[in-house]
Amino acid sequence: MLPTYSPGDWLMAEWGNYALRADKFSVINFLGNIFGDRVKVGDVVVIERPEQPGIFYVKRLSDVRQESFQIFVSSDNPEGTDSRQWGWLPVVSVRAKVVSRVRKAK
Repeated sequence: MLPTYSPGDWLMAEWGNYALRADKFSVINFLGNIFGDRVKVGDVVVIERPEQPGIFYVKRLSDVRQESFQIFVSSDNPEGTDSRQWGWLPVVSVRAKVVSRVRKAK
């Protein structure tokens, strides 16, 4: 996520039930009223791809397909991997929302 975050930065994330089930109720809860106070396009989120359980990525939520319960995430680093390579991800991929950071001491 360079240049937004640097190696050694500590990220504070709010872990929770952002979308534990891919059904209409949980997606509406996830999205709120166009995301409400949960997560919204532009937020930085922690995702876990279904193909790589146990590996977490920090990405920016770029788009949502409400009808198919999918999200598109992007890296702030133009050379980073994201949905441009992976494609659309299920909403259940979102594990946390990044809420703050502590910069690495110099």
